[in-house]
Amino acid sequence: MSSFIDYIENTFADTANNDTLYRYKRLVLDKMTERANEVTHTGLHDEKVLDDLIISEFPHLKENYQKFCAEDRHRRREKALNKFMIFGTIGFILALVVLYLAVSFLTDAWSQTWLLIVGGILLWVIFLLSVFIRRITALRRLFHPFARVLLALSIMAGATVVFLFTLVVLHRSDAWVIYPIAVVLMYVADGIYAYVTKQKLRIINYLIYIPAAMPMLYVVLGALDILPWHPGWLLMPLSVLIDLAMIAFRSASNAKYRYKQEVDDEWNAN
Repeated sequence: MSSFIDYIENTFADTANNDTLYRYKRLVLDKMTERANEVTHTGLHDEKVLDDLIISEFPHLKENYQKFCAEDRHRRREKALNKFMIFGTIGFILALVVLYLAVSFLTDAWSQTWLLIVGGILLWVIFLLSVFIRRITALRRLFHPFARVLLALSIMAGATVVFLFTLVVLHRSDAWVIYPIAVVLMYVADGIYAYVTKQKLRIINYLIYIPAAMPMLYVVLGALDILPWHPGWLLMPLSVLIDLAMIAFRSASNAKYRYKQEVDDEWNAN
């Protein structure tokens, strides 16, 4: 074991000592000792040969230490975030209540100040959902559908905040268009998520989302007088044409890829 300790200490002779390095050294020493015991049980008892063999199996201590530090920082951040989510939720709600009461008594606008409570809680929920989405995304692809559901929920929560503000504060009778817009944003966000996380068969999502989003977009543009109802209905057949164009482009790309593969295979065969 002394040779293992010397090897570890010599490797990190020019590295500043800290708690992380100490834990890493302890971890490496435990692994080297465990590996030495395994080899000894196979019948190798020459101490010099055994030490050289085990040391040769751990050649990249410094590189692995950098990875260990990165993982350690990640664990610390996640631990700090967990504490912030727990205690921050309590503190945030208390702060909202104080702010709500203060603004309400000062302005006497009780019919509107309740938005501070509802909107604040919804915004905090969006923050929590974003944390869970990030964590679920880091897991196996099997769990990604849950992240996509949470993404949709966060968008609807944000839409509710905007809807309530538009209706209660701005007194807009057309505030309802916020929800069709939110549905379109859900399709867009889910499509982006599928692309970023490289979901299989994501092209199918795109082919479904485009025709599904167009009626919502048609209603929003028509209700806000941005686009006349006629010929705005042409957005629906346009979505079908876009789908057909995507299918044609994808088919051409696949055919080109298959042709390239066949050429490469033929070349390698010769």
